[in-house]
Amino acid sequence: MPIDVDALVLNEPGSLTLETRRCLEPGPDDVIVAPRAVGICGSDLHLYREGRIGDSVVRAPLVLGHEAAGLVAAVGSAVDDLRVGERVIVEPGLACGRCRLCTLGRYNLCSNVSFLGIPPTDGLMAGLVRVPRRWIHRLPDSLTDAEGAMIEPFAVGLQAVEEAGVGPGQTVAILGAGPIGLMILQAARVRGAAAIISIDLAEPALAMARRLGATEAINPRERDAAAVVRDIASADGADVVIEAVGAAPTIRQTLDLVRRGGIITLVGIASEQTVPLNVNQIVRRGIQVRSTFRYAHQHPTAISLVAQRRVDLLTPITHRFPFREAVDGFRFVDEHKSEVVKGVIEFAPA
Repeated sequence: MPIDVDALVLNEPGSLTLETRRCLEPGPDDVIVAPRAVGICGSDLHLYREGRIGDSVVRAPLVLGHEAAGLVAAVGSAVDDLRVGERVIVEPGLACGRCRLCTLGRYNLCSNVSFLGIPPTDGLMAGLVRVPRRWIHRLPDSLTDAEGAMIEPFAVGLQAVEEAGVGPGQTVAILGAGPIGLMILQAARVRGAAAIISIDLAEPALAMARRLGATEAINPRERDAAAVVRDIASADGADVVIEAVGAAPTIRQTLDLVRRGGIITLVGIASEQTVPLNVNQIVRRGIQVRSTFRYAHQHPTAISLVAQRRVDLLTPITHRFPFREAVDGFRFVDEHKSEVVKGVIEFAPA
């Protein structure tokens, strides 16, 4: 029988409400998850402020949230490997599994994907959510619910450094020390980068980057980032530059930070769809420009690395809000960006 549950609904930019939504019974291959912790992502904030993220536009009331850990509340008739009460996380990109890119294993690029919490698909900030079994991963008991919610952004970081080809001994510069930038930082450290330079304008984010292992954390208003990168790299720039902001100035800045023959990888979703770049500089210096989008096959690796305590997913969480205060929590995170690194919504135990 369908069950009515509370959900955090975005009705229009700046307007969030707690409303009653209906969770349907599981289909044969579905799992009903009761979220326990859901992260507030930068894309959630874009949707909250602007009613859109990239090409995805809010045209109808939308349940937010895609970074979730929770408990199995029910399973479909064909699901025989999960039990009610087991701790799990949700991989929110529900790819079709049939298109060419899915069959090649690059399901993060599936054009038929339904991504939870991104228009028009409702997300995970609700009392119960129905999710296909394929996109459920077990969460070890050694990890907290909050760590489970952070697996999804860490998977973004793992995908980014893989696409960028980060390897042992390299110098990596990361533009942006928000949650995704910090996940990229830790993923680069795991892959053996010799020096990692974080660049951001917010001091709390830079302090967090230092704490998580950045070789240098630079505010470009106070120091010449390109000069610091060149000094650390003992070359004309970093081997790899990863842009995790999605702003025209930082996208252009990548060219000042990368060495000849180096790699630029774009992660941030830019509000401006067209950003002028000096293409002659790219060509004459032999720079490779790449991009990375979401993740594919990264969640098991992310869970393993966290369980081995090779990365720290709790430190970036600076603020926690009970679900009943989620509306005020979103407002606080949006209005205090200089002090909030990562916010998490926590659900009361059932």
